[in-house]
Amino acid sequence: MRKISCAMVITAIFAACLLGACVSKDDLCEDEKAEYVRLSESVKFMVTGEEADLHAVFTPRGTSFEVEWSSDNLAVAKVDEGRVTALSSGRAQIAVNIINTKHKAVCEVIVNDKEVSEKYLGREGGGRYSSLDGAIEDSVDGDCILLFRGFHVATLPVTKNIKLLGEQGVYVGGLTVTSGADVNLENITFYTSDREHSGSVSIGSGCGAIVKNCRFVYDVKEELPGSDAYEQEEDNVQGQEKEPPRHGAENTAAFKLEEGFTKLHLSGSSFSGYGLALDVLPSDGEILVRDNTFSSCATAIRVDVRGENAENTALHGIIQSNVFSGIDHPTVFNYNGGLYMGALKFDDYKAEK
Repeated sequence: MRKISCAMVITAIFAACLLGACVSKDDLCEDEKAEYVRLSESVKFMVTGEEADLHAVFTPRGTSFEVEWSSDNLAVAKVDEGRVTALSSGRAQIAVNIINTKHKAVCEVIVNDKEVSEKYLGREGGGRYSSLDGAIEDSVDGDCILLFRGFHVATLPVTKNIKLLGEQGVYVGGLTVTSGADVNLENITFYTSDREHSGSVSIGSGCGAIVKNCRFVYDVKEELPGSDAYEQEEDNVQGQEKEPPRHGAENTAAFKLEEGFTKLHLSGSSFSGYGLALDVLPSDGEILVRDNTFSSCATAIRVDVRGENAENTALHGIIQSNVFSGIDHPTVFNYNGGLYMGALKFDDYKAEK
């Protein structure tokens, strides 16, 4: 709130804010942390030539503001009063801004040509594939499988070099990568709902993964994400503080790199509620783990480099700039020679051990 010399004016403005009167474009409270505008979708998949509507949603509810729309890549997508037109393959940030304020919201629009975009599932009205298994089975190297909101189950392993890209509200009940495949995972929530749907990712020997902006959540409920009953359960706890398990669910792991994996690039992702978040088994591969958040897990990162014949493997890379909250052991480092627990200086490993 700006400082004003007249105490009566300060009092009047403060009272107006409390009553919800501070809602005009000129009177938005700069110190207020409420999200004044958001978009109906934060990620949207489109096919070249397709048109779709984005809607601005305002806080407080029932209010409206004068807004302006923009696209940061007019070659890919344009927007007119919320109506988005996909023009060519690529990505564009579609933004809505409350005029004369700094309040804005952004939706990432991902446009593909028809051939790629037909490899999707779960869209309202049905997609080309009725299941994630069907899309995986029919995939070839270089394919991108677009996942639309809802809960998806993969019982088949990924054996091709493919990408799985999710829009807002995508949940997957676990994934296994085998046969020397590399997988790219982006904007997906891996959700543990029960013993059948573990929410875990396993990267096999000779395989690699690039993981960006994904979430790994252990939060068992009676209903699966995406169902009406699940949404109702979520609505019922709105406004109530939910305390996650302090030490993580016992004997659960979110992400496992099997012995002999080739690489892992993990960034911008979060792990919550597991006994063990990231399990790294011996390998001569490459690992880059940074800018991730680990919360309410017994152990966040466990690295094992104990190879054969009492020799350590030549695993290399960087583990840094991660955030730990409610973690018993941020890192556990097993090597031939001992066990190290504490802040892991991964770059120093070869020189010191």
